[in-house]
Amino acid sequence: MRLRSSMASINEAMRSIVMLSAAAMFLVPSCASESVTRPLDRGAESLIVAPMLPRSIEAISSKADHWQVTFSLVLSSKIASPSQSTTVGLAGSFNGWNPVLTPMVRMGDGVYRVTLELPDATHLYKFVVDGNAWLNDPANTRVEDDGQGGVNSVLTLDSSTQDASEPCALGDGMVDAAACVHDPQRAMWLQGAVDNSGSMATRVRYRTRMDDVTSVSLDIDHTKDGALSIPMQRVAQLIPFDWWEATVPALTEPATYSFTLHDGDASWRDAQEFALSPQEMMGLRTPEWTKHAVWYQIMLDRFRNGDASNDPDPTRPWRSDWLMPSAWEGRDGQTMWQWFAFTRQYGGDITGLQASIPYLRDLGVTAVYLNPVFEGASHHKYDARSFVHIDDNFGVKGDFEIASAQEDLATPSSWTWTASDRAFLALIAEFHQQGMKLIIDGVFNHVGDQHLAFLDLRAQGKSSRFASWFAVKSFDPFVYDGWAGFGQLPVFAKNSSGFASDQVRDHLFAVTRRWMDPNGDGDPSDGVDGWRLDVPNEIPKPFWQQWRTLVKSINPDAFISGEVWTRADEWFDGTTFDAVMNYPFATAALAWIGNQTDKITVSELDRRLALLRLAYPAQASYALMNLLDSHDTDRVASMLKNPDRGYDQNNHDRDGSRYDGSKPAAEDFQRQRLLALLQMTYIGAPMIWYGDEAGMWGSDDPVSRKPMLWQDLEPYDNPLDRVDASHLGQYRAMIALRRDHPALQVGSFRSVATLDAQDVWIFAREHGDQRVLVLLNGSEQTQPITIDAREVQGWNWNTAFVSGKTQVSAPSDATRAPLVDGVPVIVPALGARVLVGTRR
Repeated sequence: MRLRSSMASINEAMRSIVMLSAAAMFLVPSCASESVTRPLDRGAESLIVAPMLPRSIEAISSKADHWQVTFSLVLSSKIASPSQSTTVGLAGSFNGWNPVLTPMVRMGDGVYRVTLELPDATHLYKFVVDGNAWLNDPANTRVEDDGQGGVNSVLTLDSSTQDASEPCALGDGMVDAAACVHDPQRAMWLQGAVDNSGSMATRVRYRTRMDDVTSVSLDIDHTKDGALSIPMQRVAQLIPFDWWEATVPALTEPATYSFTLHDGDASWRDAQEFALSPQEMMGLRTPEWTKHAVWYQIMLDRFRNGDASNDPDPTRPWRSDWLMPSAWEGRDGQTMWQWFAFTRQYGGDITGLQASIPYLRDLGVTAVYLNPVFEGASHHKYDARSFVHIDDNFGVKGDFEIASAQEDLATPSSWTWTASDRAFLALIAEFHQQGMKLIIDGVFNHVGDQHLAFLDLRAQGKSSRFASWFAVKSFDPFVYDGWAGFGQLPVFAKNSSGFASDQVRDHLFAVTRRWMDPNGDGDPSDGVDGWRLDVPNEIPKPFWQQWRTLVKSINPDAFISGEVWTRADEWFDGTTFDAVMNYPFATAALAWIGNQTDKITVSELDRRLALLRLAYPAQASYALMNLLDSHDTDRVASMLKNPDRGYDQNNHDRDGSRYDGSKPAAEDFQRQRLLALLQMTYIGAPMIWYGDEAGMWGSDDPVSRKPMLWQDLEPYDNPLDRVDASHLGQYRAMIALRRDHPALQVGSFRSVATLDAQDVWIFAREHGDQRVLVLLNGSEQTQPITIDAREVQGWNWNTAFVSGKTQVSAPSDATRAPLVDGVPVIVPALGARVLVGTRR
């Protein structure tokens, strides 16, 4: 047994886990001539523990001995008293404890984040709020005395397992035992799955050092069926590890399992044994339709004004120049950015959306996600006055006040259906008639300060029957928690099981039933098809487990997606969400195509996305909402015009900003189309933020929420505001490519080649007798690519799509020439070629 390293911190895939224990890494020798299976001995001092990093930290190995580390802080009244002007900085041993040198940015989910490069070392750090409140990380239990009566948070980074000074080799009679890990407490290692017959099963994973063993087997022992040995398949090679996987058929009783490693004639049995129960094999099953979806996100006030009679007062003219104030704006002393640009309303409504369904169908959209539609004061409706009724500026003006005066908010049996509500139900019916799905935003963490229950609380104080609903810190003076420090958004009170008041839970359950099965007849076809959940991580998981049970009991085919900005595998155990908005996908893709100085290689892009595929059950991966931008970010075209800023960071163009909010160049839109093609061909369901396909651009909220561009409304007051017909046509073609090829929707995924020197990524999607090869070129030069003959033999090939600087849209007959073995394939600059093969 030879000591390889004094510290074993394992750089784990997905969340990029770092082993924090001081475990030694050992090589375990074996006599190759022996046929017996020997125990895998990690050494007396080598307890292999791979704990997850705290939720507040993500680390990705960036280069030798260095990491890209993202620190996060959820700021609440339990930590400090946040406000709209709150600043947060990161101070630590890595920046001289300077409280302003490393500012953190509040992102769209209300979380403060910053990413920086750190070397291998033990780092101490604190968060600094408003320049004077020094706080240790509430999510990190590793602390040490700071010498001033408090504690510093501790983070250890160690990439020693990537040391290749003693390289592994197949058949060398050695196994790097410290790299051999299985952690059944985490979804990456043990997750529910659906086998080839459609039955629930369990996917089990094991990790070894790369190219260290020839095979691994999963050994299961249970009393009914005896012992079973299942060969594991190597499913990924992510430096410095190999990942092995096996699918266990459904069990009827508890079992134990372990692993056997093989290297040539030598074998080792991992001495650790693990338990598996039938309950752990339930897993996640997601609606089939979500895997085929092309999503389109709409903020209703900004999409289409179809009925002027319900317009809010005042309403901005749809075609007005964004930078030009209306006559009433600024009269009260406000300025553009403080705050009248944020409070504008444009009159988009249900009638306008219903009239635009043909546009969506022509584009290729199959499912729509609507930002909040319930009664609220703002354009975005995240400040609900009630979840019971649709906003009357979207339907029939004035009906909310009439209805709410006749109802008891806490008594669902008293709720009525307004004309606005019925208009929304008619919209749902029209979507369904057109074969499309519609989900809505569930904002259950907080409401607006004009919410009926909160108004009663403010008026009645402690005697209000809604006093237990909200997170009130003091009644005299009246002080309460607002989401992310916004007093206009009071939050519901929470406890460890969900909401502190059962009345809140019951109210939200009643709201859920109302909109999923409006007539209560047990047939959900007249209701919404699911929910996108706003900041769900701020509500304890037990509530979501109860809520999912309710949702699936109403409609087993309903879709539940959470707004989770970071790795989300903890939500995919089958008890909460079906999917999430896939912000890590967007972050990685933009780091490849969008950055210049900080541009990542295609190998790094492939590695980051592979980690997500390992982390998530396949049922979740195929249902993920793969977005590029949203209502909480700048537009993707503007991201590309402003590279190297980090995703959703430093992205406003207000006074004093260095962000360039002018119209992006043609090359920026070409890069956007390359990213869109990645959306259409990668695993998961692509999602488009309204107007991206029309050529819209803009910095972060509120500019990214400008009114939709429509050709029939042109000319707009700003001549640059016009639909880019060519850009729109290419979006239609890319969506059609996905629609016409089942392999791009539900096919398997395999990374074929990452050609860093040429900046080309090749991957394959396969389903039945169809194989699709996708070649993406992130460079500014046309690239001739010779595809490995093993990838193309046995198939008849044609080019289905070509795009790039010099050629766009579907290929002509001349470019549909069959693929010939050994002949280079030309991939245009900043473009792609998609090849479709049918089995011979």
